[in-house]
Amino acid sequence: IYLVAFSLGLVIPVVILYIHELFQYKISSRADVDKLSRLPFLAEIPNHKSESNIVVKENDNASIAEAFRVLRTNLLFLLGVDKKVILFTSTQAGEGKSFVSLNAAISLALLNKKVLIVGLDIRKPRMAEYLNLNVKNGITNYLSGFEKDLNSLVIPSGIHPNLFALPAGPVPPNPSEQLVKKALD
Repeated sequence: IYLVAFSLGLVIPVVILYIHELFQYKISSRADVDKLSRLPFLAEIPNHKSESNIVVKENDNASIAEAFRVLRTNLLFLLGVDKKVILFTSTQAGEGKSFVSLNAAISLALLNKKVLIVGLDIRKPRMAEYLNLNVKNGITNYLSGFEKDLNSLVIPSGIHPNLFALPAGPVPPNPSEQLVKKALD
């Protein structure tokens, strides 16, 4: 009886863990990405649970800042000299698009490259909040036709002299239609 109980005590948890792993559908590690895709892996950005969304600073040796420097180096190597636009996107809210794009932009600006970060999350715009910008206008004003001069909407970020921002602006009633307009090109 003790032998059977001991055997079941070992086998049942192993079976439960195996079944749990079998039905897992989330990506949890770099190995999962490598199994599912042949795309190049640029960097692993660690989880960040701080008040500030800006983690890349000049002469900062924190591990998360180093991760963004690795991302920057790999992006520059992959893009070469002729490509100048980088898009960060994901399928769900809260996955870190704004966080990663903002810190990658700061990292590029620290190389004395002129960087414009465009806030195209026009459903829930947060970039102006992250940059502590007190602006009302943005790209939605231009896409809606209320503003004709796009350059007048570009503002200094206040973080680095080479980093500029084009915030999202007011939330339109039809965000999806705004993003397919020819004016976005």
